[in-house]
Amino acid sequence: MRLLLVLLAGFVSMSANAVNMNFVGSGVSTIKVLHSYSEYGGGDVYFTLAEPETTACPNGYWLRKTDPGFEANLSMAIAAYHAKSSIEAYGLADELWSGSEGKYCRLYAISYR
Repeated sequence: MRLLLVLLAGFVSMSANAVNMNFVGSGVSTIKVLHSYSEYGGGDVYFTLAEPETTACPNGYWLRKTDPGFEANLSMAIAAYHAKSSIEAYGLADELWSGSEGKYCRLYAISYR
């Protein structure tokens, strides 16, 4: 019973955190431009979509090298770019990239479609 309560409390906590995330999906598109900086932001990467989402993240999505999922997300973005695979990007609309005046949202997740 105690284990069940601990698991339930963890699930509720994770659900509450997911609800607080302000992420926005891009819709299905391909990656048009993939750009990497050697020094800016410690190695920031951004990408734009061929058919961008027009309100929250119209310019694209950015990744910070210190993010825990950076390597996996970058690998997926590079593979999708070269294969011209359809993806859907999810961005944090309240975390815009300081490297541009455009609205690039910090990448929350990327998935192949």
